[in-house]
Amino acid sequence: MSYSLITKEHIDNFSNRLTKILNSELMLGNEVVETAKDWPYKGSIMIFLNMPFLGGYNVENVDYRDVDDIHYWKAEYFDNITKDILACRFDMTKLPPK
Repeated sequence: MSYSLITKEHIDNFSNRLTKILNSELMLGNEVVETAKDWPYKGSIMIFLNMPFLGGYNVENVDYRDVDDIHYWKAEYFDNITKDILACRFDMTKLPPK
């Protein structure tokens, strides 16, 4: 049995502003590994990318946050209007050994 952490409806209903960044990341070789809805804000959508962001983006009404917490994720772009979040994971090959 296969289980997917990606819901197409989340991608289809994602913030237009963040979708521009998402599409650029996908074209650069990044990939979606997980989607979620209603966390951390009711009605918001989160999309997680497999690798750190490959480009830098400046989009109106979108804030970049360097979260840099291994318990959560590396960084995110936050849409101030929809409260949607595009987050990226750490490069697991570059983490210090435990």
